Amino acid sequence: MSNESERPLSALRREYLQGCTTAMPVAGLISWATLAVSSFLMGARLPLIAVFFVPAIPVPLALLIDRMRGNTGLKPDNRHNPILQLFMRFITVTGLLIPFVILAARAAHNPALLVLGLAILSGMVWVPHGWGADDRAGFIHFILRTVLCYLAYLFTPPGLQVCAIAAATAASYLYAIAAMKKPEEATHSADSVF
Repeated sequence: MSNESERPLSALRREYLQGCTTAMPVAGLISWATLAVSSFLMGARLPLIAVFFVPAIPVPLALLIDRMRGNTGLKPDNRHNPILQLFMRFITVTGLLIPFVILAARAAHNPALLVLGLAILSGMVWVPHGWGADDRAGFIHFILRTVLCYLAYLFTPPGLQVCAIAAATAASYLYAIAAMKKPEEATHSADSVF
């Protein structure tokens, strides 16, 4: 095994992109759309604990989707790629920020703030993914998602805010599915300035 620190960034990015599929945004779309529909149908009867599962479900669901499609998903030999390590560490950083969102929503007595915070924080992982895959779609997805979620929070009646924020998050995944680079697009081109 070669020393990862001596490999060129372009090679590490190609290797990272070759392991990426649309399973993650598809899983995100499914989980956030399910929350939107559940919130619309159940309203205030929706158990608040359900909101915590939604940002956590996409990773295991994506692995299941990849397996059902016959893709290998996360390859054990890629675990030493520093770009994949950065992505996984950023997921941890995002997870450590979630208690702040819980405290803010609790202090404000507003569950919609909890959903807003979880939607935006869980979307932050698209920034290191986009950088790692040398793909602007990751950063654009995060900006689109954030703006749509803020608009849903600000311009939706209080009883529908949770549904609207979840729907906005789900809608942002449609962009990610369409725009993100696919593994077959991994080329031997030089690194972009992005």
